[in-house]
Amino acid sequence: MTTAADLFALQETDRALDRANERLAEIEAALGETEELVEARQQAELKRQAAAAFRSRQTELEWSVDEVRGKAAQVESKLYGGTVGNPKELADLDADLRSLRALTRTREDTLLGLLVELEDADSELRSAEAVCSGIEKEWQEGQQTLLQEQSQIEPDVPRLEAQREGQAGGIDRGALSLYQLLRERRGGQAVARVERGMCQGCRITLPMSVLQKARTGLGLVQCVSCERILLVS
Repeated sequence: MTTAADLFALQETDRALDRANERLAEIEAALGETEELVEARQQAELKRQAAAAFRSRQTELEWSVDEVRGKAAQVESKLYGGTVGNPKELADLDADLRSLRALTRTREDTLLGLLVELEDADSELRSAEAVCSGIEKEWQEGQQTLLQEQSQIEPDVPRLEAQREGQAGGIDRGALSLYQLLRERRGGQAVARVERGMCQGCRITLPMSVLQKARTGLGLVQCVSCERILLVS
């Protein structure tokens, strides 16, 4: 004959199995990159692209400044080298030199401004990379912890399933059907302990007649309120 204690033992196994499967599902959902990590990587990449664009522009400006300086040097050499004696040509060369020097200063000022912007961009990049690195480190540690927990829980599932199969095999069909129906209706708790005359499933005080019948251990006795099977220790 199936007793409430038999069903309570089965319930303990079922609840352990439920917890294991639920936790494995939670771990599976938590594995993989988080939105926070993806966002941090995207921000770092945007800062990296911005800094790279400034560096590319820096190279262009440096080449442009060198080009104008080179032209100015050629004009200056020609102007003061003594090879030109024509006053008009000398005046033109002087005007060209002043123009090239002004252009050089303008481009140098632009380059200096760009270097300030590049320094700011590099600072923002370092900051974004540091944030990303911190988030990634924390994420990796969390993933490792989850994988370790997963490896510890996974062997429990087949063990608990085998244990459940053995327990269920010793329970008569009618009692097992009632147990499974109550588990579905009562959130996984088909069997409730009785303490100080009270059903621990719904917390009502049981009638004395129900308590006495449950204490005999003869047949399954259900709570008059929640219908859970009562187990009197």
